[in-house]
This record gives sequence, structure tokens and C-alpha cells, in this order.
Amino acid sequence: MSIKALIAGLSPKRLASIGVVTATVLAATLALPSPAQADAFRCGSAGSDPRAWCAYIKNVGSAGLNARSGPGTGYPVVAVYANGQMVEVDCWAYGTSVNGYNIWSKLYTPSRVTWVSDYYLTTGIVQNYVHPC
Repeated sequence: MSIKALIAGLSPKRLASIGVVTATVLAATLALPSPAQADAFRCGSAGSDPRAWCAYIKNVGSAGLNARSGPGTGYPVVAVYANGQMVEVDCWAYGTSVNGYNIWSKLYTPSRVTWVSDYYLTTGIVQNYVHPC
């Protein structure tokens, strides 16, 4: 039996429900980030240098992410970043383990040095993109 014959045999109500399911699946698929969006990306005109690497802050609550003066939780908090905020990653270093992940990213800011655990960034494997500090 051909697809055309199958469709012709369906009631209008059944066709409508198939259309809703198809649209829902398509919308959900389009809403998911592609693997490239989950990794670091070129900042372009948003960064200090068009070739710089950027990422987004992720997995933090409404209080935000504490950025520190060095690569570890023992350093003082010097800034707070919001969930979803775009940041420019300057380099990375080993530091205090956060949820089993000991890579920290130094973020570029014109006014001060800030470090965040790479656990909270959408960099993927930051070592593949950015040089060590």
C-alpha cells in the first residue's frame, strides 16, 4: 500500500493529530542546541578580539556564579555572573575540583582578572580550544 493510499484512508481528525505530533517533535528537535552550540565559539565582534573564544554560563541558580581572583574556591570572590551570560575565555588552568572537574577558565574582562570553574561554562573540552595560562 502506498503512502498516498494510507493518507487517503485516514479521517480528518486522525490527520490533524498526526500533524500535531509531527509539529511537536520538529519543534523539540529545533529547540535543542546543536553540539557546536554546546562548545566554545568565536566571539566575533562581541569579544576583545574576533578570534577570541566565548562560552555561556550554565547550571547556576538565581544567585549567579561566583567568579574568583584565582583558579580555585579558596580565592576571594571578585564578580558574579548570571546564568546564560556570555563570557570570553582567555586561558585555562588546573585548580580546585568542582563536581569532579578541576579545570578553571580565566575570563577576559578589561577591569579585573576573574576565574570560574569550567564546569559552569559551555566550553565542551576547553583544552581543545583555548591555550593553557
